[in-house]
Amino acid sequence: MSPSREQELRLAAERGDTPLLPSERVWGFWGYAYANSALAVATWVFLIGGATALFVGPKQGICAIVIGNIVGVILAAFSTCVPCGKYGVEQFTFLRSMFGLNGSRLVYILSVVLLTMGWLAVLGLMCGRALDNLETLVQQVPPDGDGWLVTGGALLAIVLAALVAMRGPDMIRLLSAIIAPSLILIMLALMYFISRSHSLDQLLAMPALQPPFADSRINFMIAVEINIAAGFSWWPYIGNLSRLCSNQRTAFWPNLVGIFGAASLGETVSLFAASTLGSSDPTAWMRLAGGMVFGVVALGFLALANLTGMVNILYTAVIGLRQVTAERLRSVRWGVLVGLFCVIPVAIVLFFPGIYDGFFIFLVWTSALNSALAGIGIADYFFLRRQRVNLRQLYAPQETSPLRFCGGFNPIALVALVAGFVIYVVVFNPQTLANTTFFTFATASLPSCLLAGLVHYGLTRALARRFGWGGYPTGNERNIEAAGLEAKGYSK
Repeated sequence: MSPSREQELRLAAERGDTPLLPSERVWGFWGYAYANSALAVATWVFLIGGATALFVGPKQGICAIVIGNIVGVILAAFSTCVPCGKYGVEQFTFLRSMFGLNGSRLVYILSVVLLTMGWLAVLGLMCGRALDNLETLVQQVPPDGDGWLVTGGALLAIVLAALVAMRGPDMIRLLSAIIAPSLILIMLALMYFISRSHSLDQLLAMPALQPPFADSRINFMIAVEINIAAGFSWWPYIGNLSRLCSNQRTAFWPNLVGIFGAASLGETVSLFAASTLGSSDPTAWMRLAGGMVFGVVALGFLALANLTGMVNILYTAVIGLRQVTAERLRSVRWGVLVGLFCVIPVAIVLFFPGIYDGFFIFLVWTSALNSALAGIGIADYFFLRRQRVNLRQLYAPQETSPLRFCGGFNPIALVALVAGFVIYVVVFNPQTLANTTFFTFATASLPSCLLAGLVHYGLTRALARRFGWGGYPTGNERNIEAAGLEAKGYSK
């Protein structure tokens, strides 16, 4: 094979056009755990910890962080990391097995275009807020949360993130290796300044910043829901990260070390900072916590650190875009696709800058969708397909594949998705915080995940095989991959 052809095939696998063979994957257990940790301690942990402090004090907040993250991360990882890590398949290509080709495109639009791009805008605005607070600290002028510097800084951050994403995963790994340890140092410095003026008992006794309800049980469960949403918010990303792992075990367990463990620690520090400094905005902490020198260094670095999360979001989103679009768009150059993808977050920054101050509302809305998607994924892969997916069917033309379902859509999965979303909003409305008594016992994400999974499982057993949809196994039959795939290591 010529070097140019070999490089072409490597790039195709790297960008999700073909499955990654085990020999082509780059992460073992600790490599993926470190990569997860680097992502988890990105600047969004500041936002989530700050949002938690609005509803509960540190004592309850730590419980909410641990409970919420472990639940969300485990369910998200089971539904995406295990299958993608086993087969090396791009996440939205894998979704064809449960939603169909056109259905996976719809899920991509919902979970990435409509929701994930909001993350880019939020992190970009956080970069702009950091620059605004830096100007406040240096020039001793009042902060302007919606001024030109915030908007300009956000747009600049989006452009820089696009330029880095165009360079591919090697540049992403290099940036993560630099940024993640530096963010940990900032967190340690924050804890140092906090502990100088507050004992542990005083910290744990701090009240919530803005509890909306007189009933502390409701406030606590909202804090738990925010953190479950934080765990589920990884759903659109970690499948495409785990396909780089050597096997499915390596794709799952490091999530508990990295995404859960590192994120929980970072959010706990942020919870303490927000409670003691009286603000849920992380950029304000850097200005208030440690004086001029620390503030200048921390704010400057915070502006830069947002790039890590933004670049990873862009990279995984564009990989998914290449798999759900027509062949004509897939032939468009990588850099052009990355640039086009940035149009949406730019528009959000320009026209909806209030998304930053209402961050927790945006975050919880994402869980209304992601929790249902996780439930469908677990039901389909573990209980209906028995952890076996036919790769040829995944990549076959729609007209010849049993994954064509009904016009490329699986109505069963879509009904289950709607059912999960509706029960979420009925139990807990993220926009108004209206909730039922059931919410204080079960959250909203867990009923959504469970109902979506049960509806998908039940309707598939009742209808899919009758219509010949999906290539599901019948009786004791196992839907084994094409000959030779297991010998190459996909089932390990």
